[in-house]
This record gives sequence, structure tokens and C-alpha cells, in this order.
Amino acid sequence: MKEFGDEIINWEKYWSNNIERFDIFFNHLYMARGLSKNSITSYRDDFKSLCSFIWNKEWFKESVHSNKKTNYSGIDSLLKYSKIYYVEDFSINEIREYFIELRLKSFKESTINRRFSAFNQFFLFEINELRLQENPMDFIERVVSKRILPDVLTEDEVEVILNFTNDLIKEKSGQQKKKHLRTSCIVEILYATGMRVSELITLKISDLRLQRRILNVIGKGDKQRIIPLTDRTVDIINSWMCYVPEHSVFLFPSYGMSGHITRDSINKILLNISSKTNIDRKRLTPHKLRHAFATHIMNRGADLRVVQELLGHSSISTTEIYTHILDARLVESLKKSHPLSKGNT
Repeated sequence: MKEFGDEIINWEKYWSNNIERFDIFFNHLYMARGLSKNSITSYRDDFKSLCSFIWNKEWFKESVHSNKKTNYSGIDSLLKYSKIYYVEDFSINEIREYFIELRLKSFKESTINRRFSAFNQFFLFEINELRLQENPMDFIERVVSKRILPDVLTEDEVEVILNFTNDLIKEKSGQQKKKHLRTSCIVEILYATGMRVSELITLKISDLRLQRRILNVIGKGDKQRIIPLTDRTVDIINSWMCYVPEHSVFLFPSYGMSGHITRDSINKILLNISSKTNIDRKRLTPHKLRHAFATHIMNRGADLRVVQELLGHSSISTTEIYTHILDARLVESLKKSHPLSKGNT
């Protein structure tokens, strides 16, 4: 702990001093490991949460909740300090208390474990940089997460969705046809490629290689991958491109500041489809279509490593969840069909 005599250091000064240390670490993650800017923003929020707990535990207990964004504006209202902590001064007990408090506030296990991992990586980095001698996270128990298998759309349900969007195109003309063709193209690409919605909305025309039946995707951490396209997907992209302005950079342009369609627009499109096809709105999202893509191609024999590459997962362990989905379905199928199962004897 570093003493500053009677000088009063407010929260902003305290956080400013610590974020300088964290930013060095964040730059390392971005440059050396290709971590996305969104992930780094999440890390920054995680460290700010820990720092606020160390700074003012009473405020944290009253003001921080698992179900809403934290407002730090009132953090100095309860206490003032004549000392300041730097992150390397955080004790094992204080960090342990922080995680206990997160559990008491019913934070998700996935959130707690993400923060545990972020802090662990930071302290290891500090040790490598010779600013610390030991990692306090070595003395804190990690929460064991229960892996929740995603609820995946069936192939029949996806076929209903695709048929619905295709039928809309046949019925309309002019601006209505343009609108529905865009909808059909969006749904087709999401399911045919397993792209993330963030990748789809920023997909550029220059990323398309339609003659070669492939497209180039810029994923997390600006990592590039190639995804093959089916003839059907190429056909619908070509049809949609007849309506895309010649000067457009993006495949799905808009008049907004970003120049491309937004996540919210795509969510509204899928919400409308779910209401018209009677498919639960919670089961029809961009991410659910990504899950469907991966599960359905594995159902048909795709190799796990191939699926990892297509999805842009940096770790094979992330992709392995789809093997668990298949295993669960096999078990359920066996229960229903085996002669020795209850009800079939």
C-alpha cells in the first residue's frame, strides 16, 4: 500500500492511476493475442468493478447489482480515503471477498469465471513483467460452471423459416420485393455460413468471391477466415445485389452513421418472422441460427476442426459444445427407441 499522507484521492484519480496499468495489459492482449476491442471493453469493465469494490466496499454492496449497469457517479459519497491502492497492492483476501460478493449478488457463473480468468491473465502478465512475485488468483477458488447446451432449431424449423422468406419474395414487387429479398438474403447467409451477427452487418461487397463460391469474413480480433457458399446462397446474394447501390461499401447498407444495417434491425426482422411462422421468438435469433448451422452440419458428418474453422473459434473447446448437443440427442433417442427403455418393454 502506498501512503499519501493527508492528501485526499478521489475515485476518478484512483481509477485513472490504475487504468494506466491495465491499458498496458490490454494493449498486449490486442497486439499479441488478437483479442477483439469488444472483449477488451468487457475486460475494462471487469477491472473497474474490482477496483470499485476495493475502493469502497460499502458503496459496492449497496450500488452494484447483477441485473443492471453500474453507475459510478456516487461512489465518493459515502467515504473518503487518505490512501490509495494500486492494483498490485490488492490482497488475496480482498479479491476473495470481491468474488464472494458477486456470488451473494447472484452474478452469473459465466460472468464470475470470465472475471476470474481476466484477473488471472493480468496478474500473470504482471509477474512476467517483474512487477509482482506471486499470483493472488492461485489462492482463490474458481466457480465450476455448468455448461448449458443451447436450444437449437431443428432442420425442419429452419426449412419453414427459409420457405417463408422465399414465398414473400414471390408475392411482392417493387420496394416490397426489395425489402423481403433483403430479409431472405440475411436469413440465408446467417444459416448457410454460421456468421456472427456482428460479422454479417459489417460484411463488405469486397469480401464476396461469388464466382469462387466463397466469402471472406473479418471476425473477432480482426482474424480472417474463408467460408464456402452453396449455389443457393450465391443465387440469393446475386439477386439482392441488384438492389444494392453501386457506391455501397457494405452488402447491407443503411443511411445511418455506420453505413450498414444494425443488429437491432436484424433482430426486428427475425422477430417478425417468428410471429408469422409461430416459432418462439427466443429460439429465432442470429446466434440461434449460428448454433443451427454448426449442429446441422455436424449431424451430417462435418469434422469438429472444420466446424471450428468455419465458426472462427480460437479454441476447440468452444466448438466441442456441439458434440455435447449431439450426445444429448443420441441419449434422448436411445431412451425413446430402445426396447429396454421404460414404456417400450
